[in-house]
Amino acid sequence: MAKEPKHIVKFKELHLKQNERIIAWSEGYIGNAMGKGSDTQHNGVLLVTPERVVFYRKGIMGEVIESIPLKNINSLERQSALMKHTIFIYSSGNEIEFKSFNKEDNEKLVSEIEKAQESSGGAAVKPIATEKSAEPKEDVYEQLKKLGELKELGILSEQEFVEKKAVLMSRI
Repeated sequence: MAKEPKHIVKFKELHLKQNERIIAWSEGYIGNAMGKGSDTQHNGVLLVTPERVVFYRKGIMGEVIESIPLKNINSLERQSALMKHTIFIYSSGNEIEFKSFNKEDNEKLVSEIEKAQESSGGAAVKPIATEKSAEPKEDVYEQLKKLGELKELGILSEQEFVEKKAVLMSRI
């Protein structure tokens, strides 16, 4: 990874907890890149610590910070199209959709999230898909079945089930 960008420097200064360290990071954005609708684009960094995944942006008008504890992450998804690489991070009641142009940094982020979860004693996150086009349809059907089982067990709420089901159905 290259020289630390200003967002990493500010995050360390303002939000890094004592004895916490950044394992991996990538520059990119969340939100709508085209500025359509109510979503706006926020350029910043997605970073991983042994405790959490954080999107952070520090600007003149304020800051954007979205944090998900590693233990709360249910699944990860990666998609690549042309030069854009997207990581979807899902947890109960929260989701981060992070886009960047650096495939190598994004792969390191996903790898470090999985390693950090395993070393903290939590269950390893099983990615929904590593590449949208590389996933066989049988895997999607199997994932839909597992998703239904999670809902029946009460692990997923109705809203979470519907959202995740829509993502999977879009791949069939």
